[in-house]
Amino acid sequence: MTYDVVIVGTGPAGLSAALTLGRARRATLVIDGGPGRNAPSDGVHNFLSRDGITPSDLRKIALEQLTAYPGVQIRAALAVGVEATDGEFALVLAGGDRVRARRLLLATGVLDELPAIAGLAERWGHGVVHCPYCHGWERRDLPLAVLALGEAGVRQAIHLRRFSPDVVLCLGAAFELDEDQRKLLSASDVTVVEQPLTGVGGDGATVQWLDFADGSRLDRSALFVHAPLRQRSDLPTQLGCQILDDGAVEINDLGQTSVPGVYAAGDMARRPTLPLAGAQVILAAAEGTLAAIVIDQELLLTPTPTN
Repeated sequence: MTYDVVIVGTGPAGLSAALTLGRARRATLVIDGGPGRNAPSDGVHNFLSRDGITPSDLRKIALEQLTAYPGVQIRAALAVGVEATDGEFALVLAGGDRVRARRLLLATGVLDELPAIAGLAERWGHGVVHCPYCHGWERRDLPLAVLALGEAGVRQAIHLRRFSPDVVLCLGAAFELDEDQRKLLSASDVTVVEQPLTGVGGDGATVQWLDFADGSRLDRSALFVHAPLRQRSDLPTQLGCQILDDGAVEINDLGQTSVPGVYAAGDMARRPTLPLAGAQVILAAAEGTLAAIVIDQELLLTPTPTN
C-alpha cells in the first residue's frame, strides 16, 4: 500500500505529528529508529504538565497513546535510503524492505559531536549538560563550568551567571577568546581557565571535579557544553534538501523543505530567519504538529492515486 504519510523518527516532533495525523484519520507509518538525542537526559523541562519527566517515560506515554488511532502504524526499523518517483516517495529500510508514501516527514534528529575529553561522554545528560533553559534551574547556586568550543560557549557562561555566583569558562582546544569576549566575561564576573581541560570526574554520572593539563583540579558540580551537531540521518542529503551553513535542513514557516512533498521538524531543521534550531522538546513537538496539519491540508487538495 501507499501511506498518506511516512514519518521517519520517534522523537517529540515525529510522535506529535503522528498523533495529529492519526486524529485526522490519515494512513500513517512511523519508522522508529530508537531513542533519540535526549535519551541520556535526566529530565525533560519547559514542557507544560510534563516538567521533569524522563525522556523514556515521555516516549513510552506517547507511543501508548498512539495505539488509540488505528490509522497509525509504528515500525521498528532503520531508514537507509529514499527515492522520489512520480510524486511519491519510496523509503528503503535496512534489510531491503520498501514502503511508499504520498508525503514524507523527516524527524530524524541530530547527534552531538562531543569533544574527546576523558569522562565527558559518560556523564552526558546528567553531570554534563548542554542548555541553561533545560538544566540551569536544577543546578542553581552550584559551582558551574562551561567548556567553550565556540562563541556560543561565551554566551552560555554569561547566561549561567543568573543561575550561579560561581561560573568558570574553560577553553576548547581550537577556540581562542578575543579582547571583546574577555571584557564581556570579566564584566559578568566569569573566570576564564586558560589550561586545557583533560578530564571530567565524579561518582557515577555526576560531575564533582575537572582536571587540567597542568595537573590542577577544580571542584565543580556541573559542566555545560554546547557541542557541534550533525544530522543523524543522510536522508535529507539523498533527497536533495537545501542544507543551511550549520548543517540544519532548511524549512519554511510551515515545515516544508526545498523538496516538494518533503517536510522536516525538530532539532534537525530550522527556518533561515532563526539563528538556532529549536532544541526544546516542546518546540519540536509543536513543529511536528504544525507540519502534520500542513500535510493534511495539502493532501485534501491532492487527488488520491489509484494503487
